[in-house]
Amino acid sequence: MEPIQIGSRREPMWDDYLIDTEQTDTPLKLHHPVQRDREIFTEPWAQTASPYLSIVQDGDRYLMYSRGSAGLLLSQSTDGIHWERPGLGLVEYEGSKDNSLVAFVHPAPDDSPRAMHFDGFRAFVDNNPACPPEERIKAIANVDDHLRVYASPGGFRFRMLGILPIRAQNPGTPFDSINTLFWDKNIGKYRAYVRDYFSPSNPADGIWIRAISGTESEELFPESGKWPKAQYLRYDTPNAWQMYINSIMPYERADHILVGFPSRYVIRREWTDNYDELCGREERLKRAGENRDHRLGLSVSDTLFMMSRDGLNFTRYPEAFIRPGPEHPKNWVYGSVYFSNGLFVTQPAHPGCDPEFSFYCIENRFFPDPPEAWRYTIRLDGFASRTGVYPESNLVTKPFIFDGRDLYVNFSTSAYGHMRFRLKDMDGHSISSCETFGDSTDRRVRFDGNVGDFAGRPVVLSVNMFDADLYSIMFR
Repeated sequence: MEPIQIGSRREPMWDDYLIDTEQTDTPLKLHHPVQRDREIFTEPWAQTASPYLSIVQDGDRYLMYSRGSAGLLLSQSTDGIHWERPGLGLVEYEGSKDNSLVAFVHPAPDDSPRAMHFDGFRAFVDNNPACPPEERIKAIANVDDHLRVYASPGGFRFRMLGILPIRAQNPGTPFDSINTLFWDKNIGKYRAYVRDYFSPSNPADGIWIRAISGTESEELFPESGKWPKAQYLRYDTPNAWQMYINSIMPYERADHILVGFPSRYVIRREWTDNYDELCGREERLKRAGENRDHRLGLSVSDTLFMMSRDGLNFTRYPEAFIRPGPEHPKNWVYGSVYFSNGLFVTQPAHPGCDPEFSFYCIENRFFPDPPEAWRYTIRLDGFASRTGVYPESNLVTKPFIFDGRDLYVNFSTSAYGHMRFRLKDMDGHSISSCETFGDSTDRRVRFDGNVGDFAGRPVVLSVNMFDADLYSIMFR
């Protein structure tokens, strides 16, 4: 077996890539975010919002895009937690330009300044070194069943660049909901992940299964006039779940990895006694209609977590990453907990702790305004871990080669729990750590020898642990 070259990059413990599964008995464990606070859209031009949010971190500012009945709305923040919607003075609404509506300069899809019929608008900072400064902030949107690309120098005025020449597997796919586009520096190409469909195993079901397909191209608009045909994503779990709103993006702390947070759409075919007890019964009945079989009344959704090292094959966790949560009159609907297409580092809830990730999910779909965007947080690298269980467990890696002088780990233990690390080369030389306990996203492991002496040659790392989680490792 050729040793894996990890250099000084961070390696999350979310899959078996680095793990010798025959010698490892630490199970993979999915973790869940914490719901923190909410942003309420009270402005008249922000009402009747789309369930899709897109958040861009651009240096020290954060831009949140959402679609209301009056057009595309921009919220701004300096910390990703507290938001403002100051007047941009760009678009007239009810006789005034004192609003936060984004402008679309000619040619907009309908030659109007607002382009009100976006299905989903997903913005990103284009990190392609060849990207012109005036096109630094881009967005992809489904308009009239075409994927249109927009660009802006600062995120306030967008102009359309063209229609993305992508073909899905299902030729009838209208690209609805949120599609994803970004520059992947590791392959030197743009990646796109789009809404697709495939036929059910039983044609008598009479439905198409929502799916996600991906493709890549060095140019947004290649001379050939088209991108390679999109391919269905492949998963390590065989379930034919209906998934869309893929929210796939490079994981910036380990950008050789892609993460995704797709919405899982769950269809239940008929009204049962459970619906009489489930929250929001009266409104659900109205949406379901007289036959009580309409998807707006019976279907529900949650959010999954998945990750990939090549952009096509994904490790997909079967349990929900975000559940609809404790019942209240406005949740447990088709449209609950849609991930916001934005993942960024924010200050911790408790002063002195490590920073954490924040993201948003918009709520109140199908219900009277105002819309609400709830912020969720989770620890850095904290989507999944290798877990030490009773009485103790062992993790053993495949041979790998690293660069650096020390090992840093993202880990958590109980007061009684522990981790013990051992680094061993192919000649049998080894060093061991002291008992390691605590809770840190960046803890240096103390060994009884020099870690740097093992750099540049094949080694194996083993970890004995109990009541503990290992999220990621990094040598530097």
